[in-house]
Amino acid sequence: MTDIRTSFAGSRCVVFGGTGFLGSHIADALVAYGADVTAFDLREPLRPRDGVTVVLGDITDADAVRRAIEGADHLFAFAGGTGAVRSLADPLFDLHTSCEAQLVLLEAVREVAPQASVVFPGSRLEYGKPKSLPASEDKPLSGTSPYAINKIACDNFYRMYGEVHGLYTVVLRISNPYGSHNPGDSARLGYGVMNAFVDRAIADDPIPLYGGGAQLRDFVFVDDVVRAALLASVTAAAWGGAFNIGSGEGVSLRSVAEAVVAEVGTGAVDVAAPWPEDAAAVETGDFYFDVTLAREILGWVPETSLRDGIKCLVDAATGREL
Repeated sequence: MTDIRTSFAGSRCVVFGGTGFLGSHIADALVAYGADVTAFDLREPLRPRDGVTVVLGDITDADAVRRAIEGADHLFAFAGGTGAVRSLADPLFDLHTSCEAQLVLLEAVREVAPQASVVFPGSRLEYGKPKSLPASEDKPLSGTSPYAINKIACDNFYRMYGEVHGLYTVVLRISNPYGSHNPGDSARLGYGVMNAFVDRAIADDPIPLYGGGAQLRDFVFVDDVVRAALLASVTAAAWGGAFNIGSGEGVSLRSVAEAVVAEVGTGAVDVAAPWPEDAAAVETGDFYFDVTLAREILGWVPETSLRDGIKCLVDAATGREL
């Protein structure tokens, strides 16, 4: 099994989207493992990141991307995309920030950094409405939104660039990640449903659960996602592949919302909230992953329980950990 504690020492790493939720956590972990880390993003970080060089730029700017990655050893392509609901409202913008952005990056890698590994975050939404669960990597991909369909296209671009151009690409299909963030950021930056639940509970607002919240989801803690991304980056057997990254367990949105309210101590659960038309259009129904392949190839298993993850998230969001 690969030891990521020693694999990155002295390496040069670039994290696209490195000031966002997942990207900032990846950047911090790389610094802790002794890497020279650049965070390439459109915005400044929400808080200072020790040891991380921030480069402001657009991933669709080919010249800027080439300059950023020249000489890099490991790349993490965590920039772009607008989310399922927002992609319905502006599908052309999502195409630009998803597919075009990743093609610009892949072409730049092919031209100036062909020896670098590249990890791309796919999504559970690539599987659409699965006919059976748990969803394994061999299930058909059929998205219900432009965002999901663009993720599928990028998934295939990464596979193709590995096969045709010999690049060291890996796709991680990630299911509902959550973890520490600044209060209020989940709604503004799209940090996911769990983080939004926590923000609403802290504000003593009701958490709306469309359809009563009985639908199952697979939540995975940010530290587990980071470990998967780092393992994928340095595991040669993973290059060219796609891996499900989740807890491997389905839990109802209602049970998660109730656990958040109990942990925070404020807020409430609204099980009578009506479905917004746009959210109903992209709903996939119950979902959870089969993570066997990630265990076999990456040596990865999720380590943080849902209970512990919620406590860590609430501690960070409320300052209880200080």
